[in-house]
Amino acid sequence: MQKLFPIKTQDRENDRVQSRLMNIAALLVISFALALTLAPSVRIHGTSEPFQIEHWLGVVVWVAAFSLINLQTKRRLPNRDPYILPIAAVLSGIGLMTIWRLYPGLGLRQTIWTAIAFMIVLLGFQFPHFLDNLRRYKYIWLVLGLILTGLTIFLGRNPNGSGPTLWLQIFGIYIQPSEPLKLLVIGYLAGYFADRFIMQRKSLQAALPLVIIMGMALLLLFLQRDLGTAIIFFLVFLAMLFSARDYKWLMWLTPVMIFAAAVAGYLTIDVVRLRINTWLNPFSDPSGSSYQVIQSMIAIAEGGIIGTGPGLGSPGLVPVSVSDFIFSAISEELGFLSAAFIILLFILLIYRGIKAASTAQTSFKKYLVLGIVYYFGIQSILIIGGNIGLLPLTGVTLPFVSYGGSSLLVSFVALMILLVVSDNAPKPTSPAVAGHKRISVIGMVLIGILILEITATSCLSFWFKSALVERAENPRWVIDDRYVLRGGILDRDDWTIAYSTGEPGAYYRASDYTPLSTIIGYTNGVYGQTGIEASMFSYLRGYEGHSQAAQFWNDLIYNQPLEGLDIRLTIDMDLQTTADSLLAESPGSIVLMNAESGEILVMASHPFFDPETLEEDWEDLINDEAAPLLNRTTQGLYPAGASLAPFILTVESDLTRQDPQESLSGLTGSLDCALAPGDELTWGSLVAGGCTDVQEALGERAGTAALLELYEGLGFYSEPELNLTVAEVAAAEITDTTAFYRGEESLSISPLQMAMAASALTHEGVLPVPRIVNSYQDPGGEWIALPKAGSSTQALSGEKAVEVTELLQDPDCPYWSVTANAQTEDGETITWFLAGTTADWQGQPLSLVIVLEADDPETAKNIGRHLIEQAIQYGN
Repeated sequence: MQKLFPIKTQDRENDRVQSRLMNIAALLVISFALALTLAPSVRIHGTSEPFQIEHWLGVVVWVAAFSLINLQTKRRLPNRDPYILPIAAVLSGIGLMTIWRLYPGLGLRQTIWTAIAFMIVLLGFQFPHFLDNLRRYKYIWLVLGLILTGLTIFLGRNPNGSGPTLWLQIFGIYIQPSEPLKLLVIGYLAGYFADRFIMQRKSLQAALPLVIIMGMALLLLFLQRDLGTAIIFFLVFLAMLFSARDYKWLMWLTPVMIFAAAVAGYLTIDVVRLRINTWLNPFSDPSGSSYQVIQSMIAIAEGGIIGTGPGLGSPGLVPVSVSDFIFSAISEELGFLSAAFIILLFILLIYRGIKAASTAQTSFKKYLVLGIVYYFGIQSILIIGGNIGLLPLTGVTLPFVSYGGSSLLVSFVALMILLVVSDNAPKPTSPAVAGHKRISVIGMVLIGILILEITATSCLSFWFKSALVERAENPRWVIDDRYVLRGGILDRDDWTIAYSTGEPGAYYRASDYTPLSTIIGYTNGVYGQTGIEASMFSYLRGYEGHSQAAQFWNDLIYNQPLEGLDIRLTIDMDLQTTADSLLAESPGSIVLMNAESGEILVMASHPFFDPETLEEDWEDLINDEAAPLLNRTTQGLYPAGASLAPFILTVESDLTRQDPQESLSGLTGSLDCALAPGDELTWGSLVAGGCTDVQEALGERAGTAALLELYEGLGFYSEPELNLTVAEVAAAEITDTTAFYRGEESLSISPLQMAMAASALTHEGVLPVPRIVNSYQDPGGEWIALPKAGSSTQALSGEKAVEVTELLQDPDCPYWSVTANAQTEDGETITWFLAGTTADWQGQPLSLVIVLEADDPETAKNIGRHLIEQAIQYGN
């Protein structure tokens, strides 16, 4: 590296210091570029991907430009500060490489702007008296800047086609006049404060020109809605005013003025109100107004201490990552240590700039350098603070680092001024050191805030890392899914249901059995994840099941999770395909469970969708009244109707020893049954046929208190724990006891809840814990059982449960069944079918629940009989 910035024997000490630091800067930039070149191969764990080399053009331009400036400063500025140029070199080099990494097209543009900026700097060195012209014609320069900025109100454009129109297009090149206006205003203020005879006059007339000019500048910026620049002008003006005059009250008044301006802006300007609300409550609208801030904080958290590695993160997920949020982009891929290093460089730049100002030969140069230092410090504080959520977003750029030609040119012209002024080393007795104590106070305030931002960044990178990375708004798993295989989803007999296929960098999710889509769910970069894909994400994506050491090294080297692990469901695909074919086009749901273990053998929800065409069909799917995205088995809530009678009968089981016509002597006329109970009325025929009036009579005998206790024990008022999204269950609220007894009020339950209750009736009153994911396959190929979500409970009397199931048993089959109807709030009729094996069945105990969203008890019964008979046959 020493050949890039050679150190000669005749070099002065500051030349040697500058060259050594420039060699270190070159080492950092070239190492960054080399890492970007290798990143594509590292990301796919192979060498088939071509190396990235286009960004080396930026490296060549950067090295050539800084080599020339380094040489020119040695020749023309022998007494300059040797630290200022290396600071700018590191900042601009990191920024340039980051822009190339994010958007190569913009990287090329930034490279061209870098070359133009260096030519302007070299040209400035040829005219050492340009500062005198800046002071002499300060009014002309300022007015010119105001005119150009004002033109954007009428002729302004936006390179993106939408958004604030802050640019002027000249011969196809976009210029943002507010950027050079910053430097022109600083030059004007420096010249104004340098005129001591004006400052000594304590009259309104003396201050009036200053107030008018600053008011015009701020008015233009408010009209443009460029509030970030307006804030910078305001704060730089106050800082320079305090530096120029001993206004102690100004330090105390400044926070009050800032607060008052914020309140006024909040009440009158929509943009200000939105940004302040977002700042105060960043997680209030994560997919809307808070999206940028949350994604920025997530990116910083993803970077952690040492970063994901150049080219291995996903900083492009943060909007405007090359400009407003470039600090978060750097933090993600280079980590907290590099982010803190960048902030320390700005701290050092502020310190060296104040030191240069304190030794300036003239008051004008002193105030000019101070204005530039304050500008660098305040602007860096605003953008970094906005990126980490410490301050509201202002939409400004990070000097030397962010993308933007106008901003880069202004930063390098300011750099040239700092180098030129620092070369004029006066004697220690120079009168220019007046007010140094006040300057030091402002410098300490700026440095203190930047140190606070280092602390806040460390909190995001370390203390709050897990909380941010694991948020649902973090979409980086989408990138991981493209480069690393996601685990497969298998049935109990290893029949593959969902799997990943394709090539590294283009993996995608596929399924060979679409009818299970509402249960398996989808995983989509636009619409997120649902179903098993979401609930078992940590295993499928490789975050769980691997050793911590393996995860650590893979993350360190590749910034990727390990290959996902397969999971095994309790679903039996032979029974599942039968259930789906029987349900066919009928909207409804089927749940078949092992009543003892809680394992779900069948879970069908119709209609369903095709995950592979989700994006094309999305609008139709979300607007479809049939709700094909809804998993009816766990999220559908239906009135229970007369399906509750067998459970109520366990409370009043003594009735089964009596003649129903005697016990229910008050019943006359129609029994309101789903299926005709036959000529001979028995408890079995009445309950199995879903006679609503019978259930009402049973409910009255039991009473509301007993029924509430019964339903609570059966889990009707609590949400089942399962690896799927379940519907929120409402608490019991009885306003009409008759409707309550008929199963129509305050009792809407899901098919899954009903299947659990049917399992309790089947398995001697024991309510099982439902289970649909059974195990995962570890990296060694061994299947590891997953723990249950809870333990079974005794919900019903075992003796009474057996008595009721025997009462409901089909004489020719080893199972009991109930078919019933229920009325929805909209007046629609649905059909329930409940079934289960009896106590004398020697195979695995089974429970079955079917819901048809139609008044069709015969179809429901036929489907149920066919399915449970097939399941019983398999059980043999």
